[in-house]
Amino acid sequence: MNLSEICKKALILNFICHMLMSTTYRLFLIAVTATIICFQSCVPNNKSVETNIQISYSDPEIQKIADLQDKQDMAGLYAYFNHENPTYRYLAVTAFSSIKNSLSGDSLMRMLQDPVMQVRAAAAYALGQNGSSTVTDRLIASFRGKDTLDINNLYNANILEAVGKTGALPDLKALSTVKTYRATDTLLLQGQTKAIYRMALRGVTTEEGTARMVEVVSNTSIAQEARLYAANYLARVKNISLGRYYSQLQELLKKDQDPNIRMAIATSMGNNKDSLFLQPLKSAIHNESDFRVKCNIIRSLGNYPYFDIRDVLLPELKNDNIHIASLAADVFQKNGFVEDVPLYASYDTMPLPWQVKAPMNGAVLAHTALYYTVSKNAFSERILKNLKEADSPYAKAAYARALSKDPFNYALINQQFKQEKNTIVKIAFLEGLGDILKNPQFFKAFGNNYGRVKAEILSILVEAVNSGDVGQMATAAEILKTPKMAWKEWLKDLSFLKEAQSALKLPQDIETYNILGECIALLSDTKYEPKRAEYNHPINWNLLSTVTDSSIAAVKTTQGVIRIQLLKNTAPGSVANFVELMNNKYYNGKVFHRVVPNFVIQTGCSRGDGYGSEPFTIRSELPQIYYNKEGYVGMASAGNHTESTQWFITMSPTPHLDGNYTIFGKVVEGMDVVYKIQQGDKINEIIFIK
Repeated sequence: MNLSEICKKALILNFICHMLMSTTYRLFLIAVTATIICFQSCVPNNKSVETNIQISYSDPEIQKIADLQDKQDMAGLYAYFNHENPTYRYLAVTAFSSIKNSLSGDSLMRMLQDPVMQVRAAAAYALGQNGSSTVTDRLIASFRGKDTLDINNLYNANILEAVGKTGALPDLKALSTVKTYRATDTLLLQGQTKAIYRMALRGVTTEEGTARMVEVVSNTSIAQEARLYAANYLARVKNISLGRYYSQLQELLKKDQDPNIRMAIATSMGNNKDSLFLQPLKSAIHNESDFRVKCNIIRSLGNYPYFDIRDVLLPELKNDNIHIASLAADVFQKNGFVEDVPLYASYDTMPLPWQVKAPMNGAVLAHTALYYTVSKNAFSERILKNLKEADSPYAKAAYARALSKDPFNYALINQQFKQEKNTIVKIAFLEGLGDILKNPQFFKAFGNNYGRVKAEILSILVEAVNSGDVGQMATAAEILKTPKMAWKEWLKDLSFLKEAQSALKLPQDIETYNILGECIALLSDTKYEPKRAEYNHPINWNLLSTVTDSSIAAVKTTQGVIRIQLLKNTAPGSVANFVELMNNKYYNGKVFHRVVPNFVIQTGCSRGDGYGSEPFTIRSELPQIYYNKEGYVGMASAGNHTESTQWFITMSPTPHLDGNYTIFGKVVEGMDVVYKIQQGDKINEIIFIK
């Protein structure tokens, strides 16, 4: 039996995953021995070198490796692959999980033979991060059925997860049919569930994968992390039928002790839209004590027929928890019914927060019959009055979006856009115009005059692009690059877009620059390769030396104090950047400009609208750390290596962010404050506790 025959993918995955020490497997080990020998000349002999990984950023050599990662100097990092110190090899290999360059594949494959487990595991993880399908077969062949410890180890788990990031449908089918892992095979189960989950995020799913994930999440003897990824698979995957698993899922929603599991199960029931799940969701909303689970239940109920959920959600509009109340209001705005319009209008007279009142205002316009122009005009005046009386730009922006729920308000919005001075509100008016263009009733509303209306909106979009304001430019370009709006025939001369793009400052305006580039490419039928920010803003090692493993950033907000432990060894560049900005009082007075119920709160924007930055960028730092709990602090970005000043805190596990957003801190005290933060709340100051 020769090597090529043994390496057939399905066969290899089968005996790997079933951990069979069969004759075939022994022959395979013999066959790959020659390959391993080829690698051994490039890898230090484990008998002559230490095996402990000890990371200390006071070590100049470790600083050098971090600087090479920061500069994305692949050749410089490769030189450390042969170093006798396993810590240096480990950090050099780990750097490639952040760089994400598929050209590193062959060199990383060699490191799968490193004598130190952590180095091998880091190489497997980095290969998955690169996402290249060309390495899948070799990853599968590198699974170790025997090791110095046992088969249930981090290296094998990372191989499985990497296959999930690079593999195809046959690989998923092979992974999904493995049921021989025991509950005590914690790492292998994590690898398997993460692999199936990663496949799903790439749109690759099978019935077998779904069945396996239901089996894992239903088994409470399995470790929490594997169950969490199995549950989140069910929550993220669209267009799968879960009706056959009704008994298991409704039992989990009702009785599972882990709210993170209940959150994901609630979401899965909504995405599935199977009428079987309606009653369990309605029951759960009354019995659930964790507001985050309740948020997901409300979102899920929004996928069911209006009159089946109406009476359950109405009381939630007055819930003291603003996240719950605002989500309920959003459901009425999206899914309401014409007969209930007077009910929606009545909420305008109640003492409710703007997060509830604004979407209920929008519900009136969204669900009033199209040609009831007199009543809609009258209510639009009420919304405009609410907008002008609001004391927060975020409240004004919410009312601006409410106005856009009536297509006939396009002229009013155009007028208000021109008069408005605040960029947060101006951007909301632009977004509203985009919503009007996407409204299913747009053509019905204007008939043969739709071209004139579209031209008037276009003039506002062009004005926004020419404004020189990065937020307005990006928002208008997003609308212009929407394929369904068919702007190609309207815009033959793209010089205004090109001139606007060329006037932007880099790297500060990298996000808007790339949005405009994508817009130009779509309108001119060309391809656009997003521009990458050149290396700038090196790591301040002197400043990082002031940070210890127990350093805390005490964030004093208008709602209370949030204490964040800084993860120096995980993201040294991001921590150094954060501390520098903190020391310079940069964050004092900054608002939480983005709050998504049961997802994130975000701050650090110099403008307060999400488009603010400073004239530098830092690089993404993406070692093997997961968003598997609430309270992780991550860097906001517009793509790899575009981070600057903005950061967020998660309210619950967000595994879809894994491997794409730098984690540089963890909330150790004050999650109750995180949950209370509302859009517009401020950071008073941040105190550094060494």
